[in-house]
Amino acid sequence: MSLTFLIILALTAAITFLVVMAAVSLVIHKNAVARRQRIQRRLTEEYAVALTEMLMTELPSLPATAPSSARFRQYESLLEPIKKQLQSLSRRRRRIHRTALLEVMLDYAQDLTGEAADRVVYAAYSLDYVQELIAELKSRQWYSRAQAARDLGVIGAKRAIGGLTAALEDDHPDVRFQAIQALIVLVGADALRTIFRVGGRLSTWNMMGLSVIVLRFKEDVVPHLIEGLYAADQSFVLFCIEMLAEIGFVSAVEPLRRIATDYPNVVVRAKAIEALGRLGDERAEPLLLKNASNPYPVMRLRALQALRKVGSPAALPVLEERLREGPLEEKIAAARAMARTGLEGWTVLERMRKEEGTLAAAAAVQVLEELSIGGSA
Repeated sequence: MSLTFLIILALTAAITFLVVMAAVSLVIHKNAVARRQRIQRRLTEEYAVALTEMLMTELPSLPATAPSSARFRQYESLLEPIKKQLQSLSRRRRRIHRTALLEVMLDYAQDLTGEAADRVVYAAYSLDYVQELIAELKSRQWYSRAQAARDLGVIGAKRAIGGLTAALEDDHPDVRFQAIQALIVLVGADALRTIFRVGGRLSTWNMMGLSVIVLRFKEDVVPHLIEGLYAADQSFVLFCIEMLAEIGFVSAVEPLRRIATDYPNVVVRAKAIEALGRLGDERAEPLLLKNASNPYPVMRLRALQALRKVGSPAALPVLEERLREGPLEEKIAAARAMARTGLEGWTVLERMRKEEGTLAAAAAVQVLEELSIGGSA
């Protein structure tokens, strides 16, 4: 038997052994994972029953003058069976049980209100979950910090407000966003003042998520959005402008006019011009007319688009000038705004369409065709 054959045979045996060991390890790991999952499900079910019993147990009524500590003593008595069970376990098993219990508490906390929610909040404090989650806000792993911020908001742990405020300056955007959501849950619309002052740059995705939250407050959030127009972070300024336009509260007109006039960044000024158009308040018309001739193309275009909603026959000279002199996009925007001024605007468009061979005529024709199809500009 040659040496080469023996080497090949040994390698084949080694590879076969490694493959078998890998398969065995995979099976063992799979079984271990399945076992842990079964244990976790069983514990979750057990603690769901225990927590439900705690929430459903009727407590003796207390006089109106009774201190809060009297109610807390009642809650503590309800928690006693759960605490005793946890204390009887080894450290490793206690950790597994506490994880299952926290999962159940978080699930319940999302749907509870009133006195039942107070019981869950008290349990989170009494069982030291709040302290642990606050400490987790300083974890080295960003996903652990983000999860802790979310859980603190779900539980309703007001003691965590300081830690969540600090998390607004976290290096990771997902941690910052979870802290924003938690603070809004804990503090309400007033949290936006701190968020706009401290919070870091918002990603597009996070801005969309925050907008859904903010819109729930409607006009209650307007004062904070107006204050946010002067935030240090430009992404927050743009966000506040968008929200003010979406909510449509007229008290935003004057602050937006100041932003459109004085803000040092032309992108922000253009966004403010757009918002003024969406609000449709006639107080913005002089500013829009002025910016229809702004040196920056983006400012001119946004002003012309805004005049489509707030313009009047007084805007016709400016609109006709941009229809004749501006680039094609501005010509179309000016023609659409002109059509909204009434009969005088239509008359100008009809006159312009007869000037064959010009871009102004083409823009006028396009807008008039839009009107004939859609019924409005």
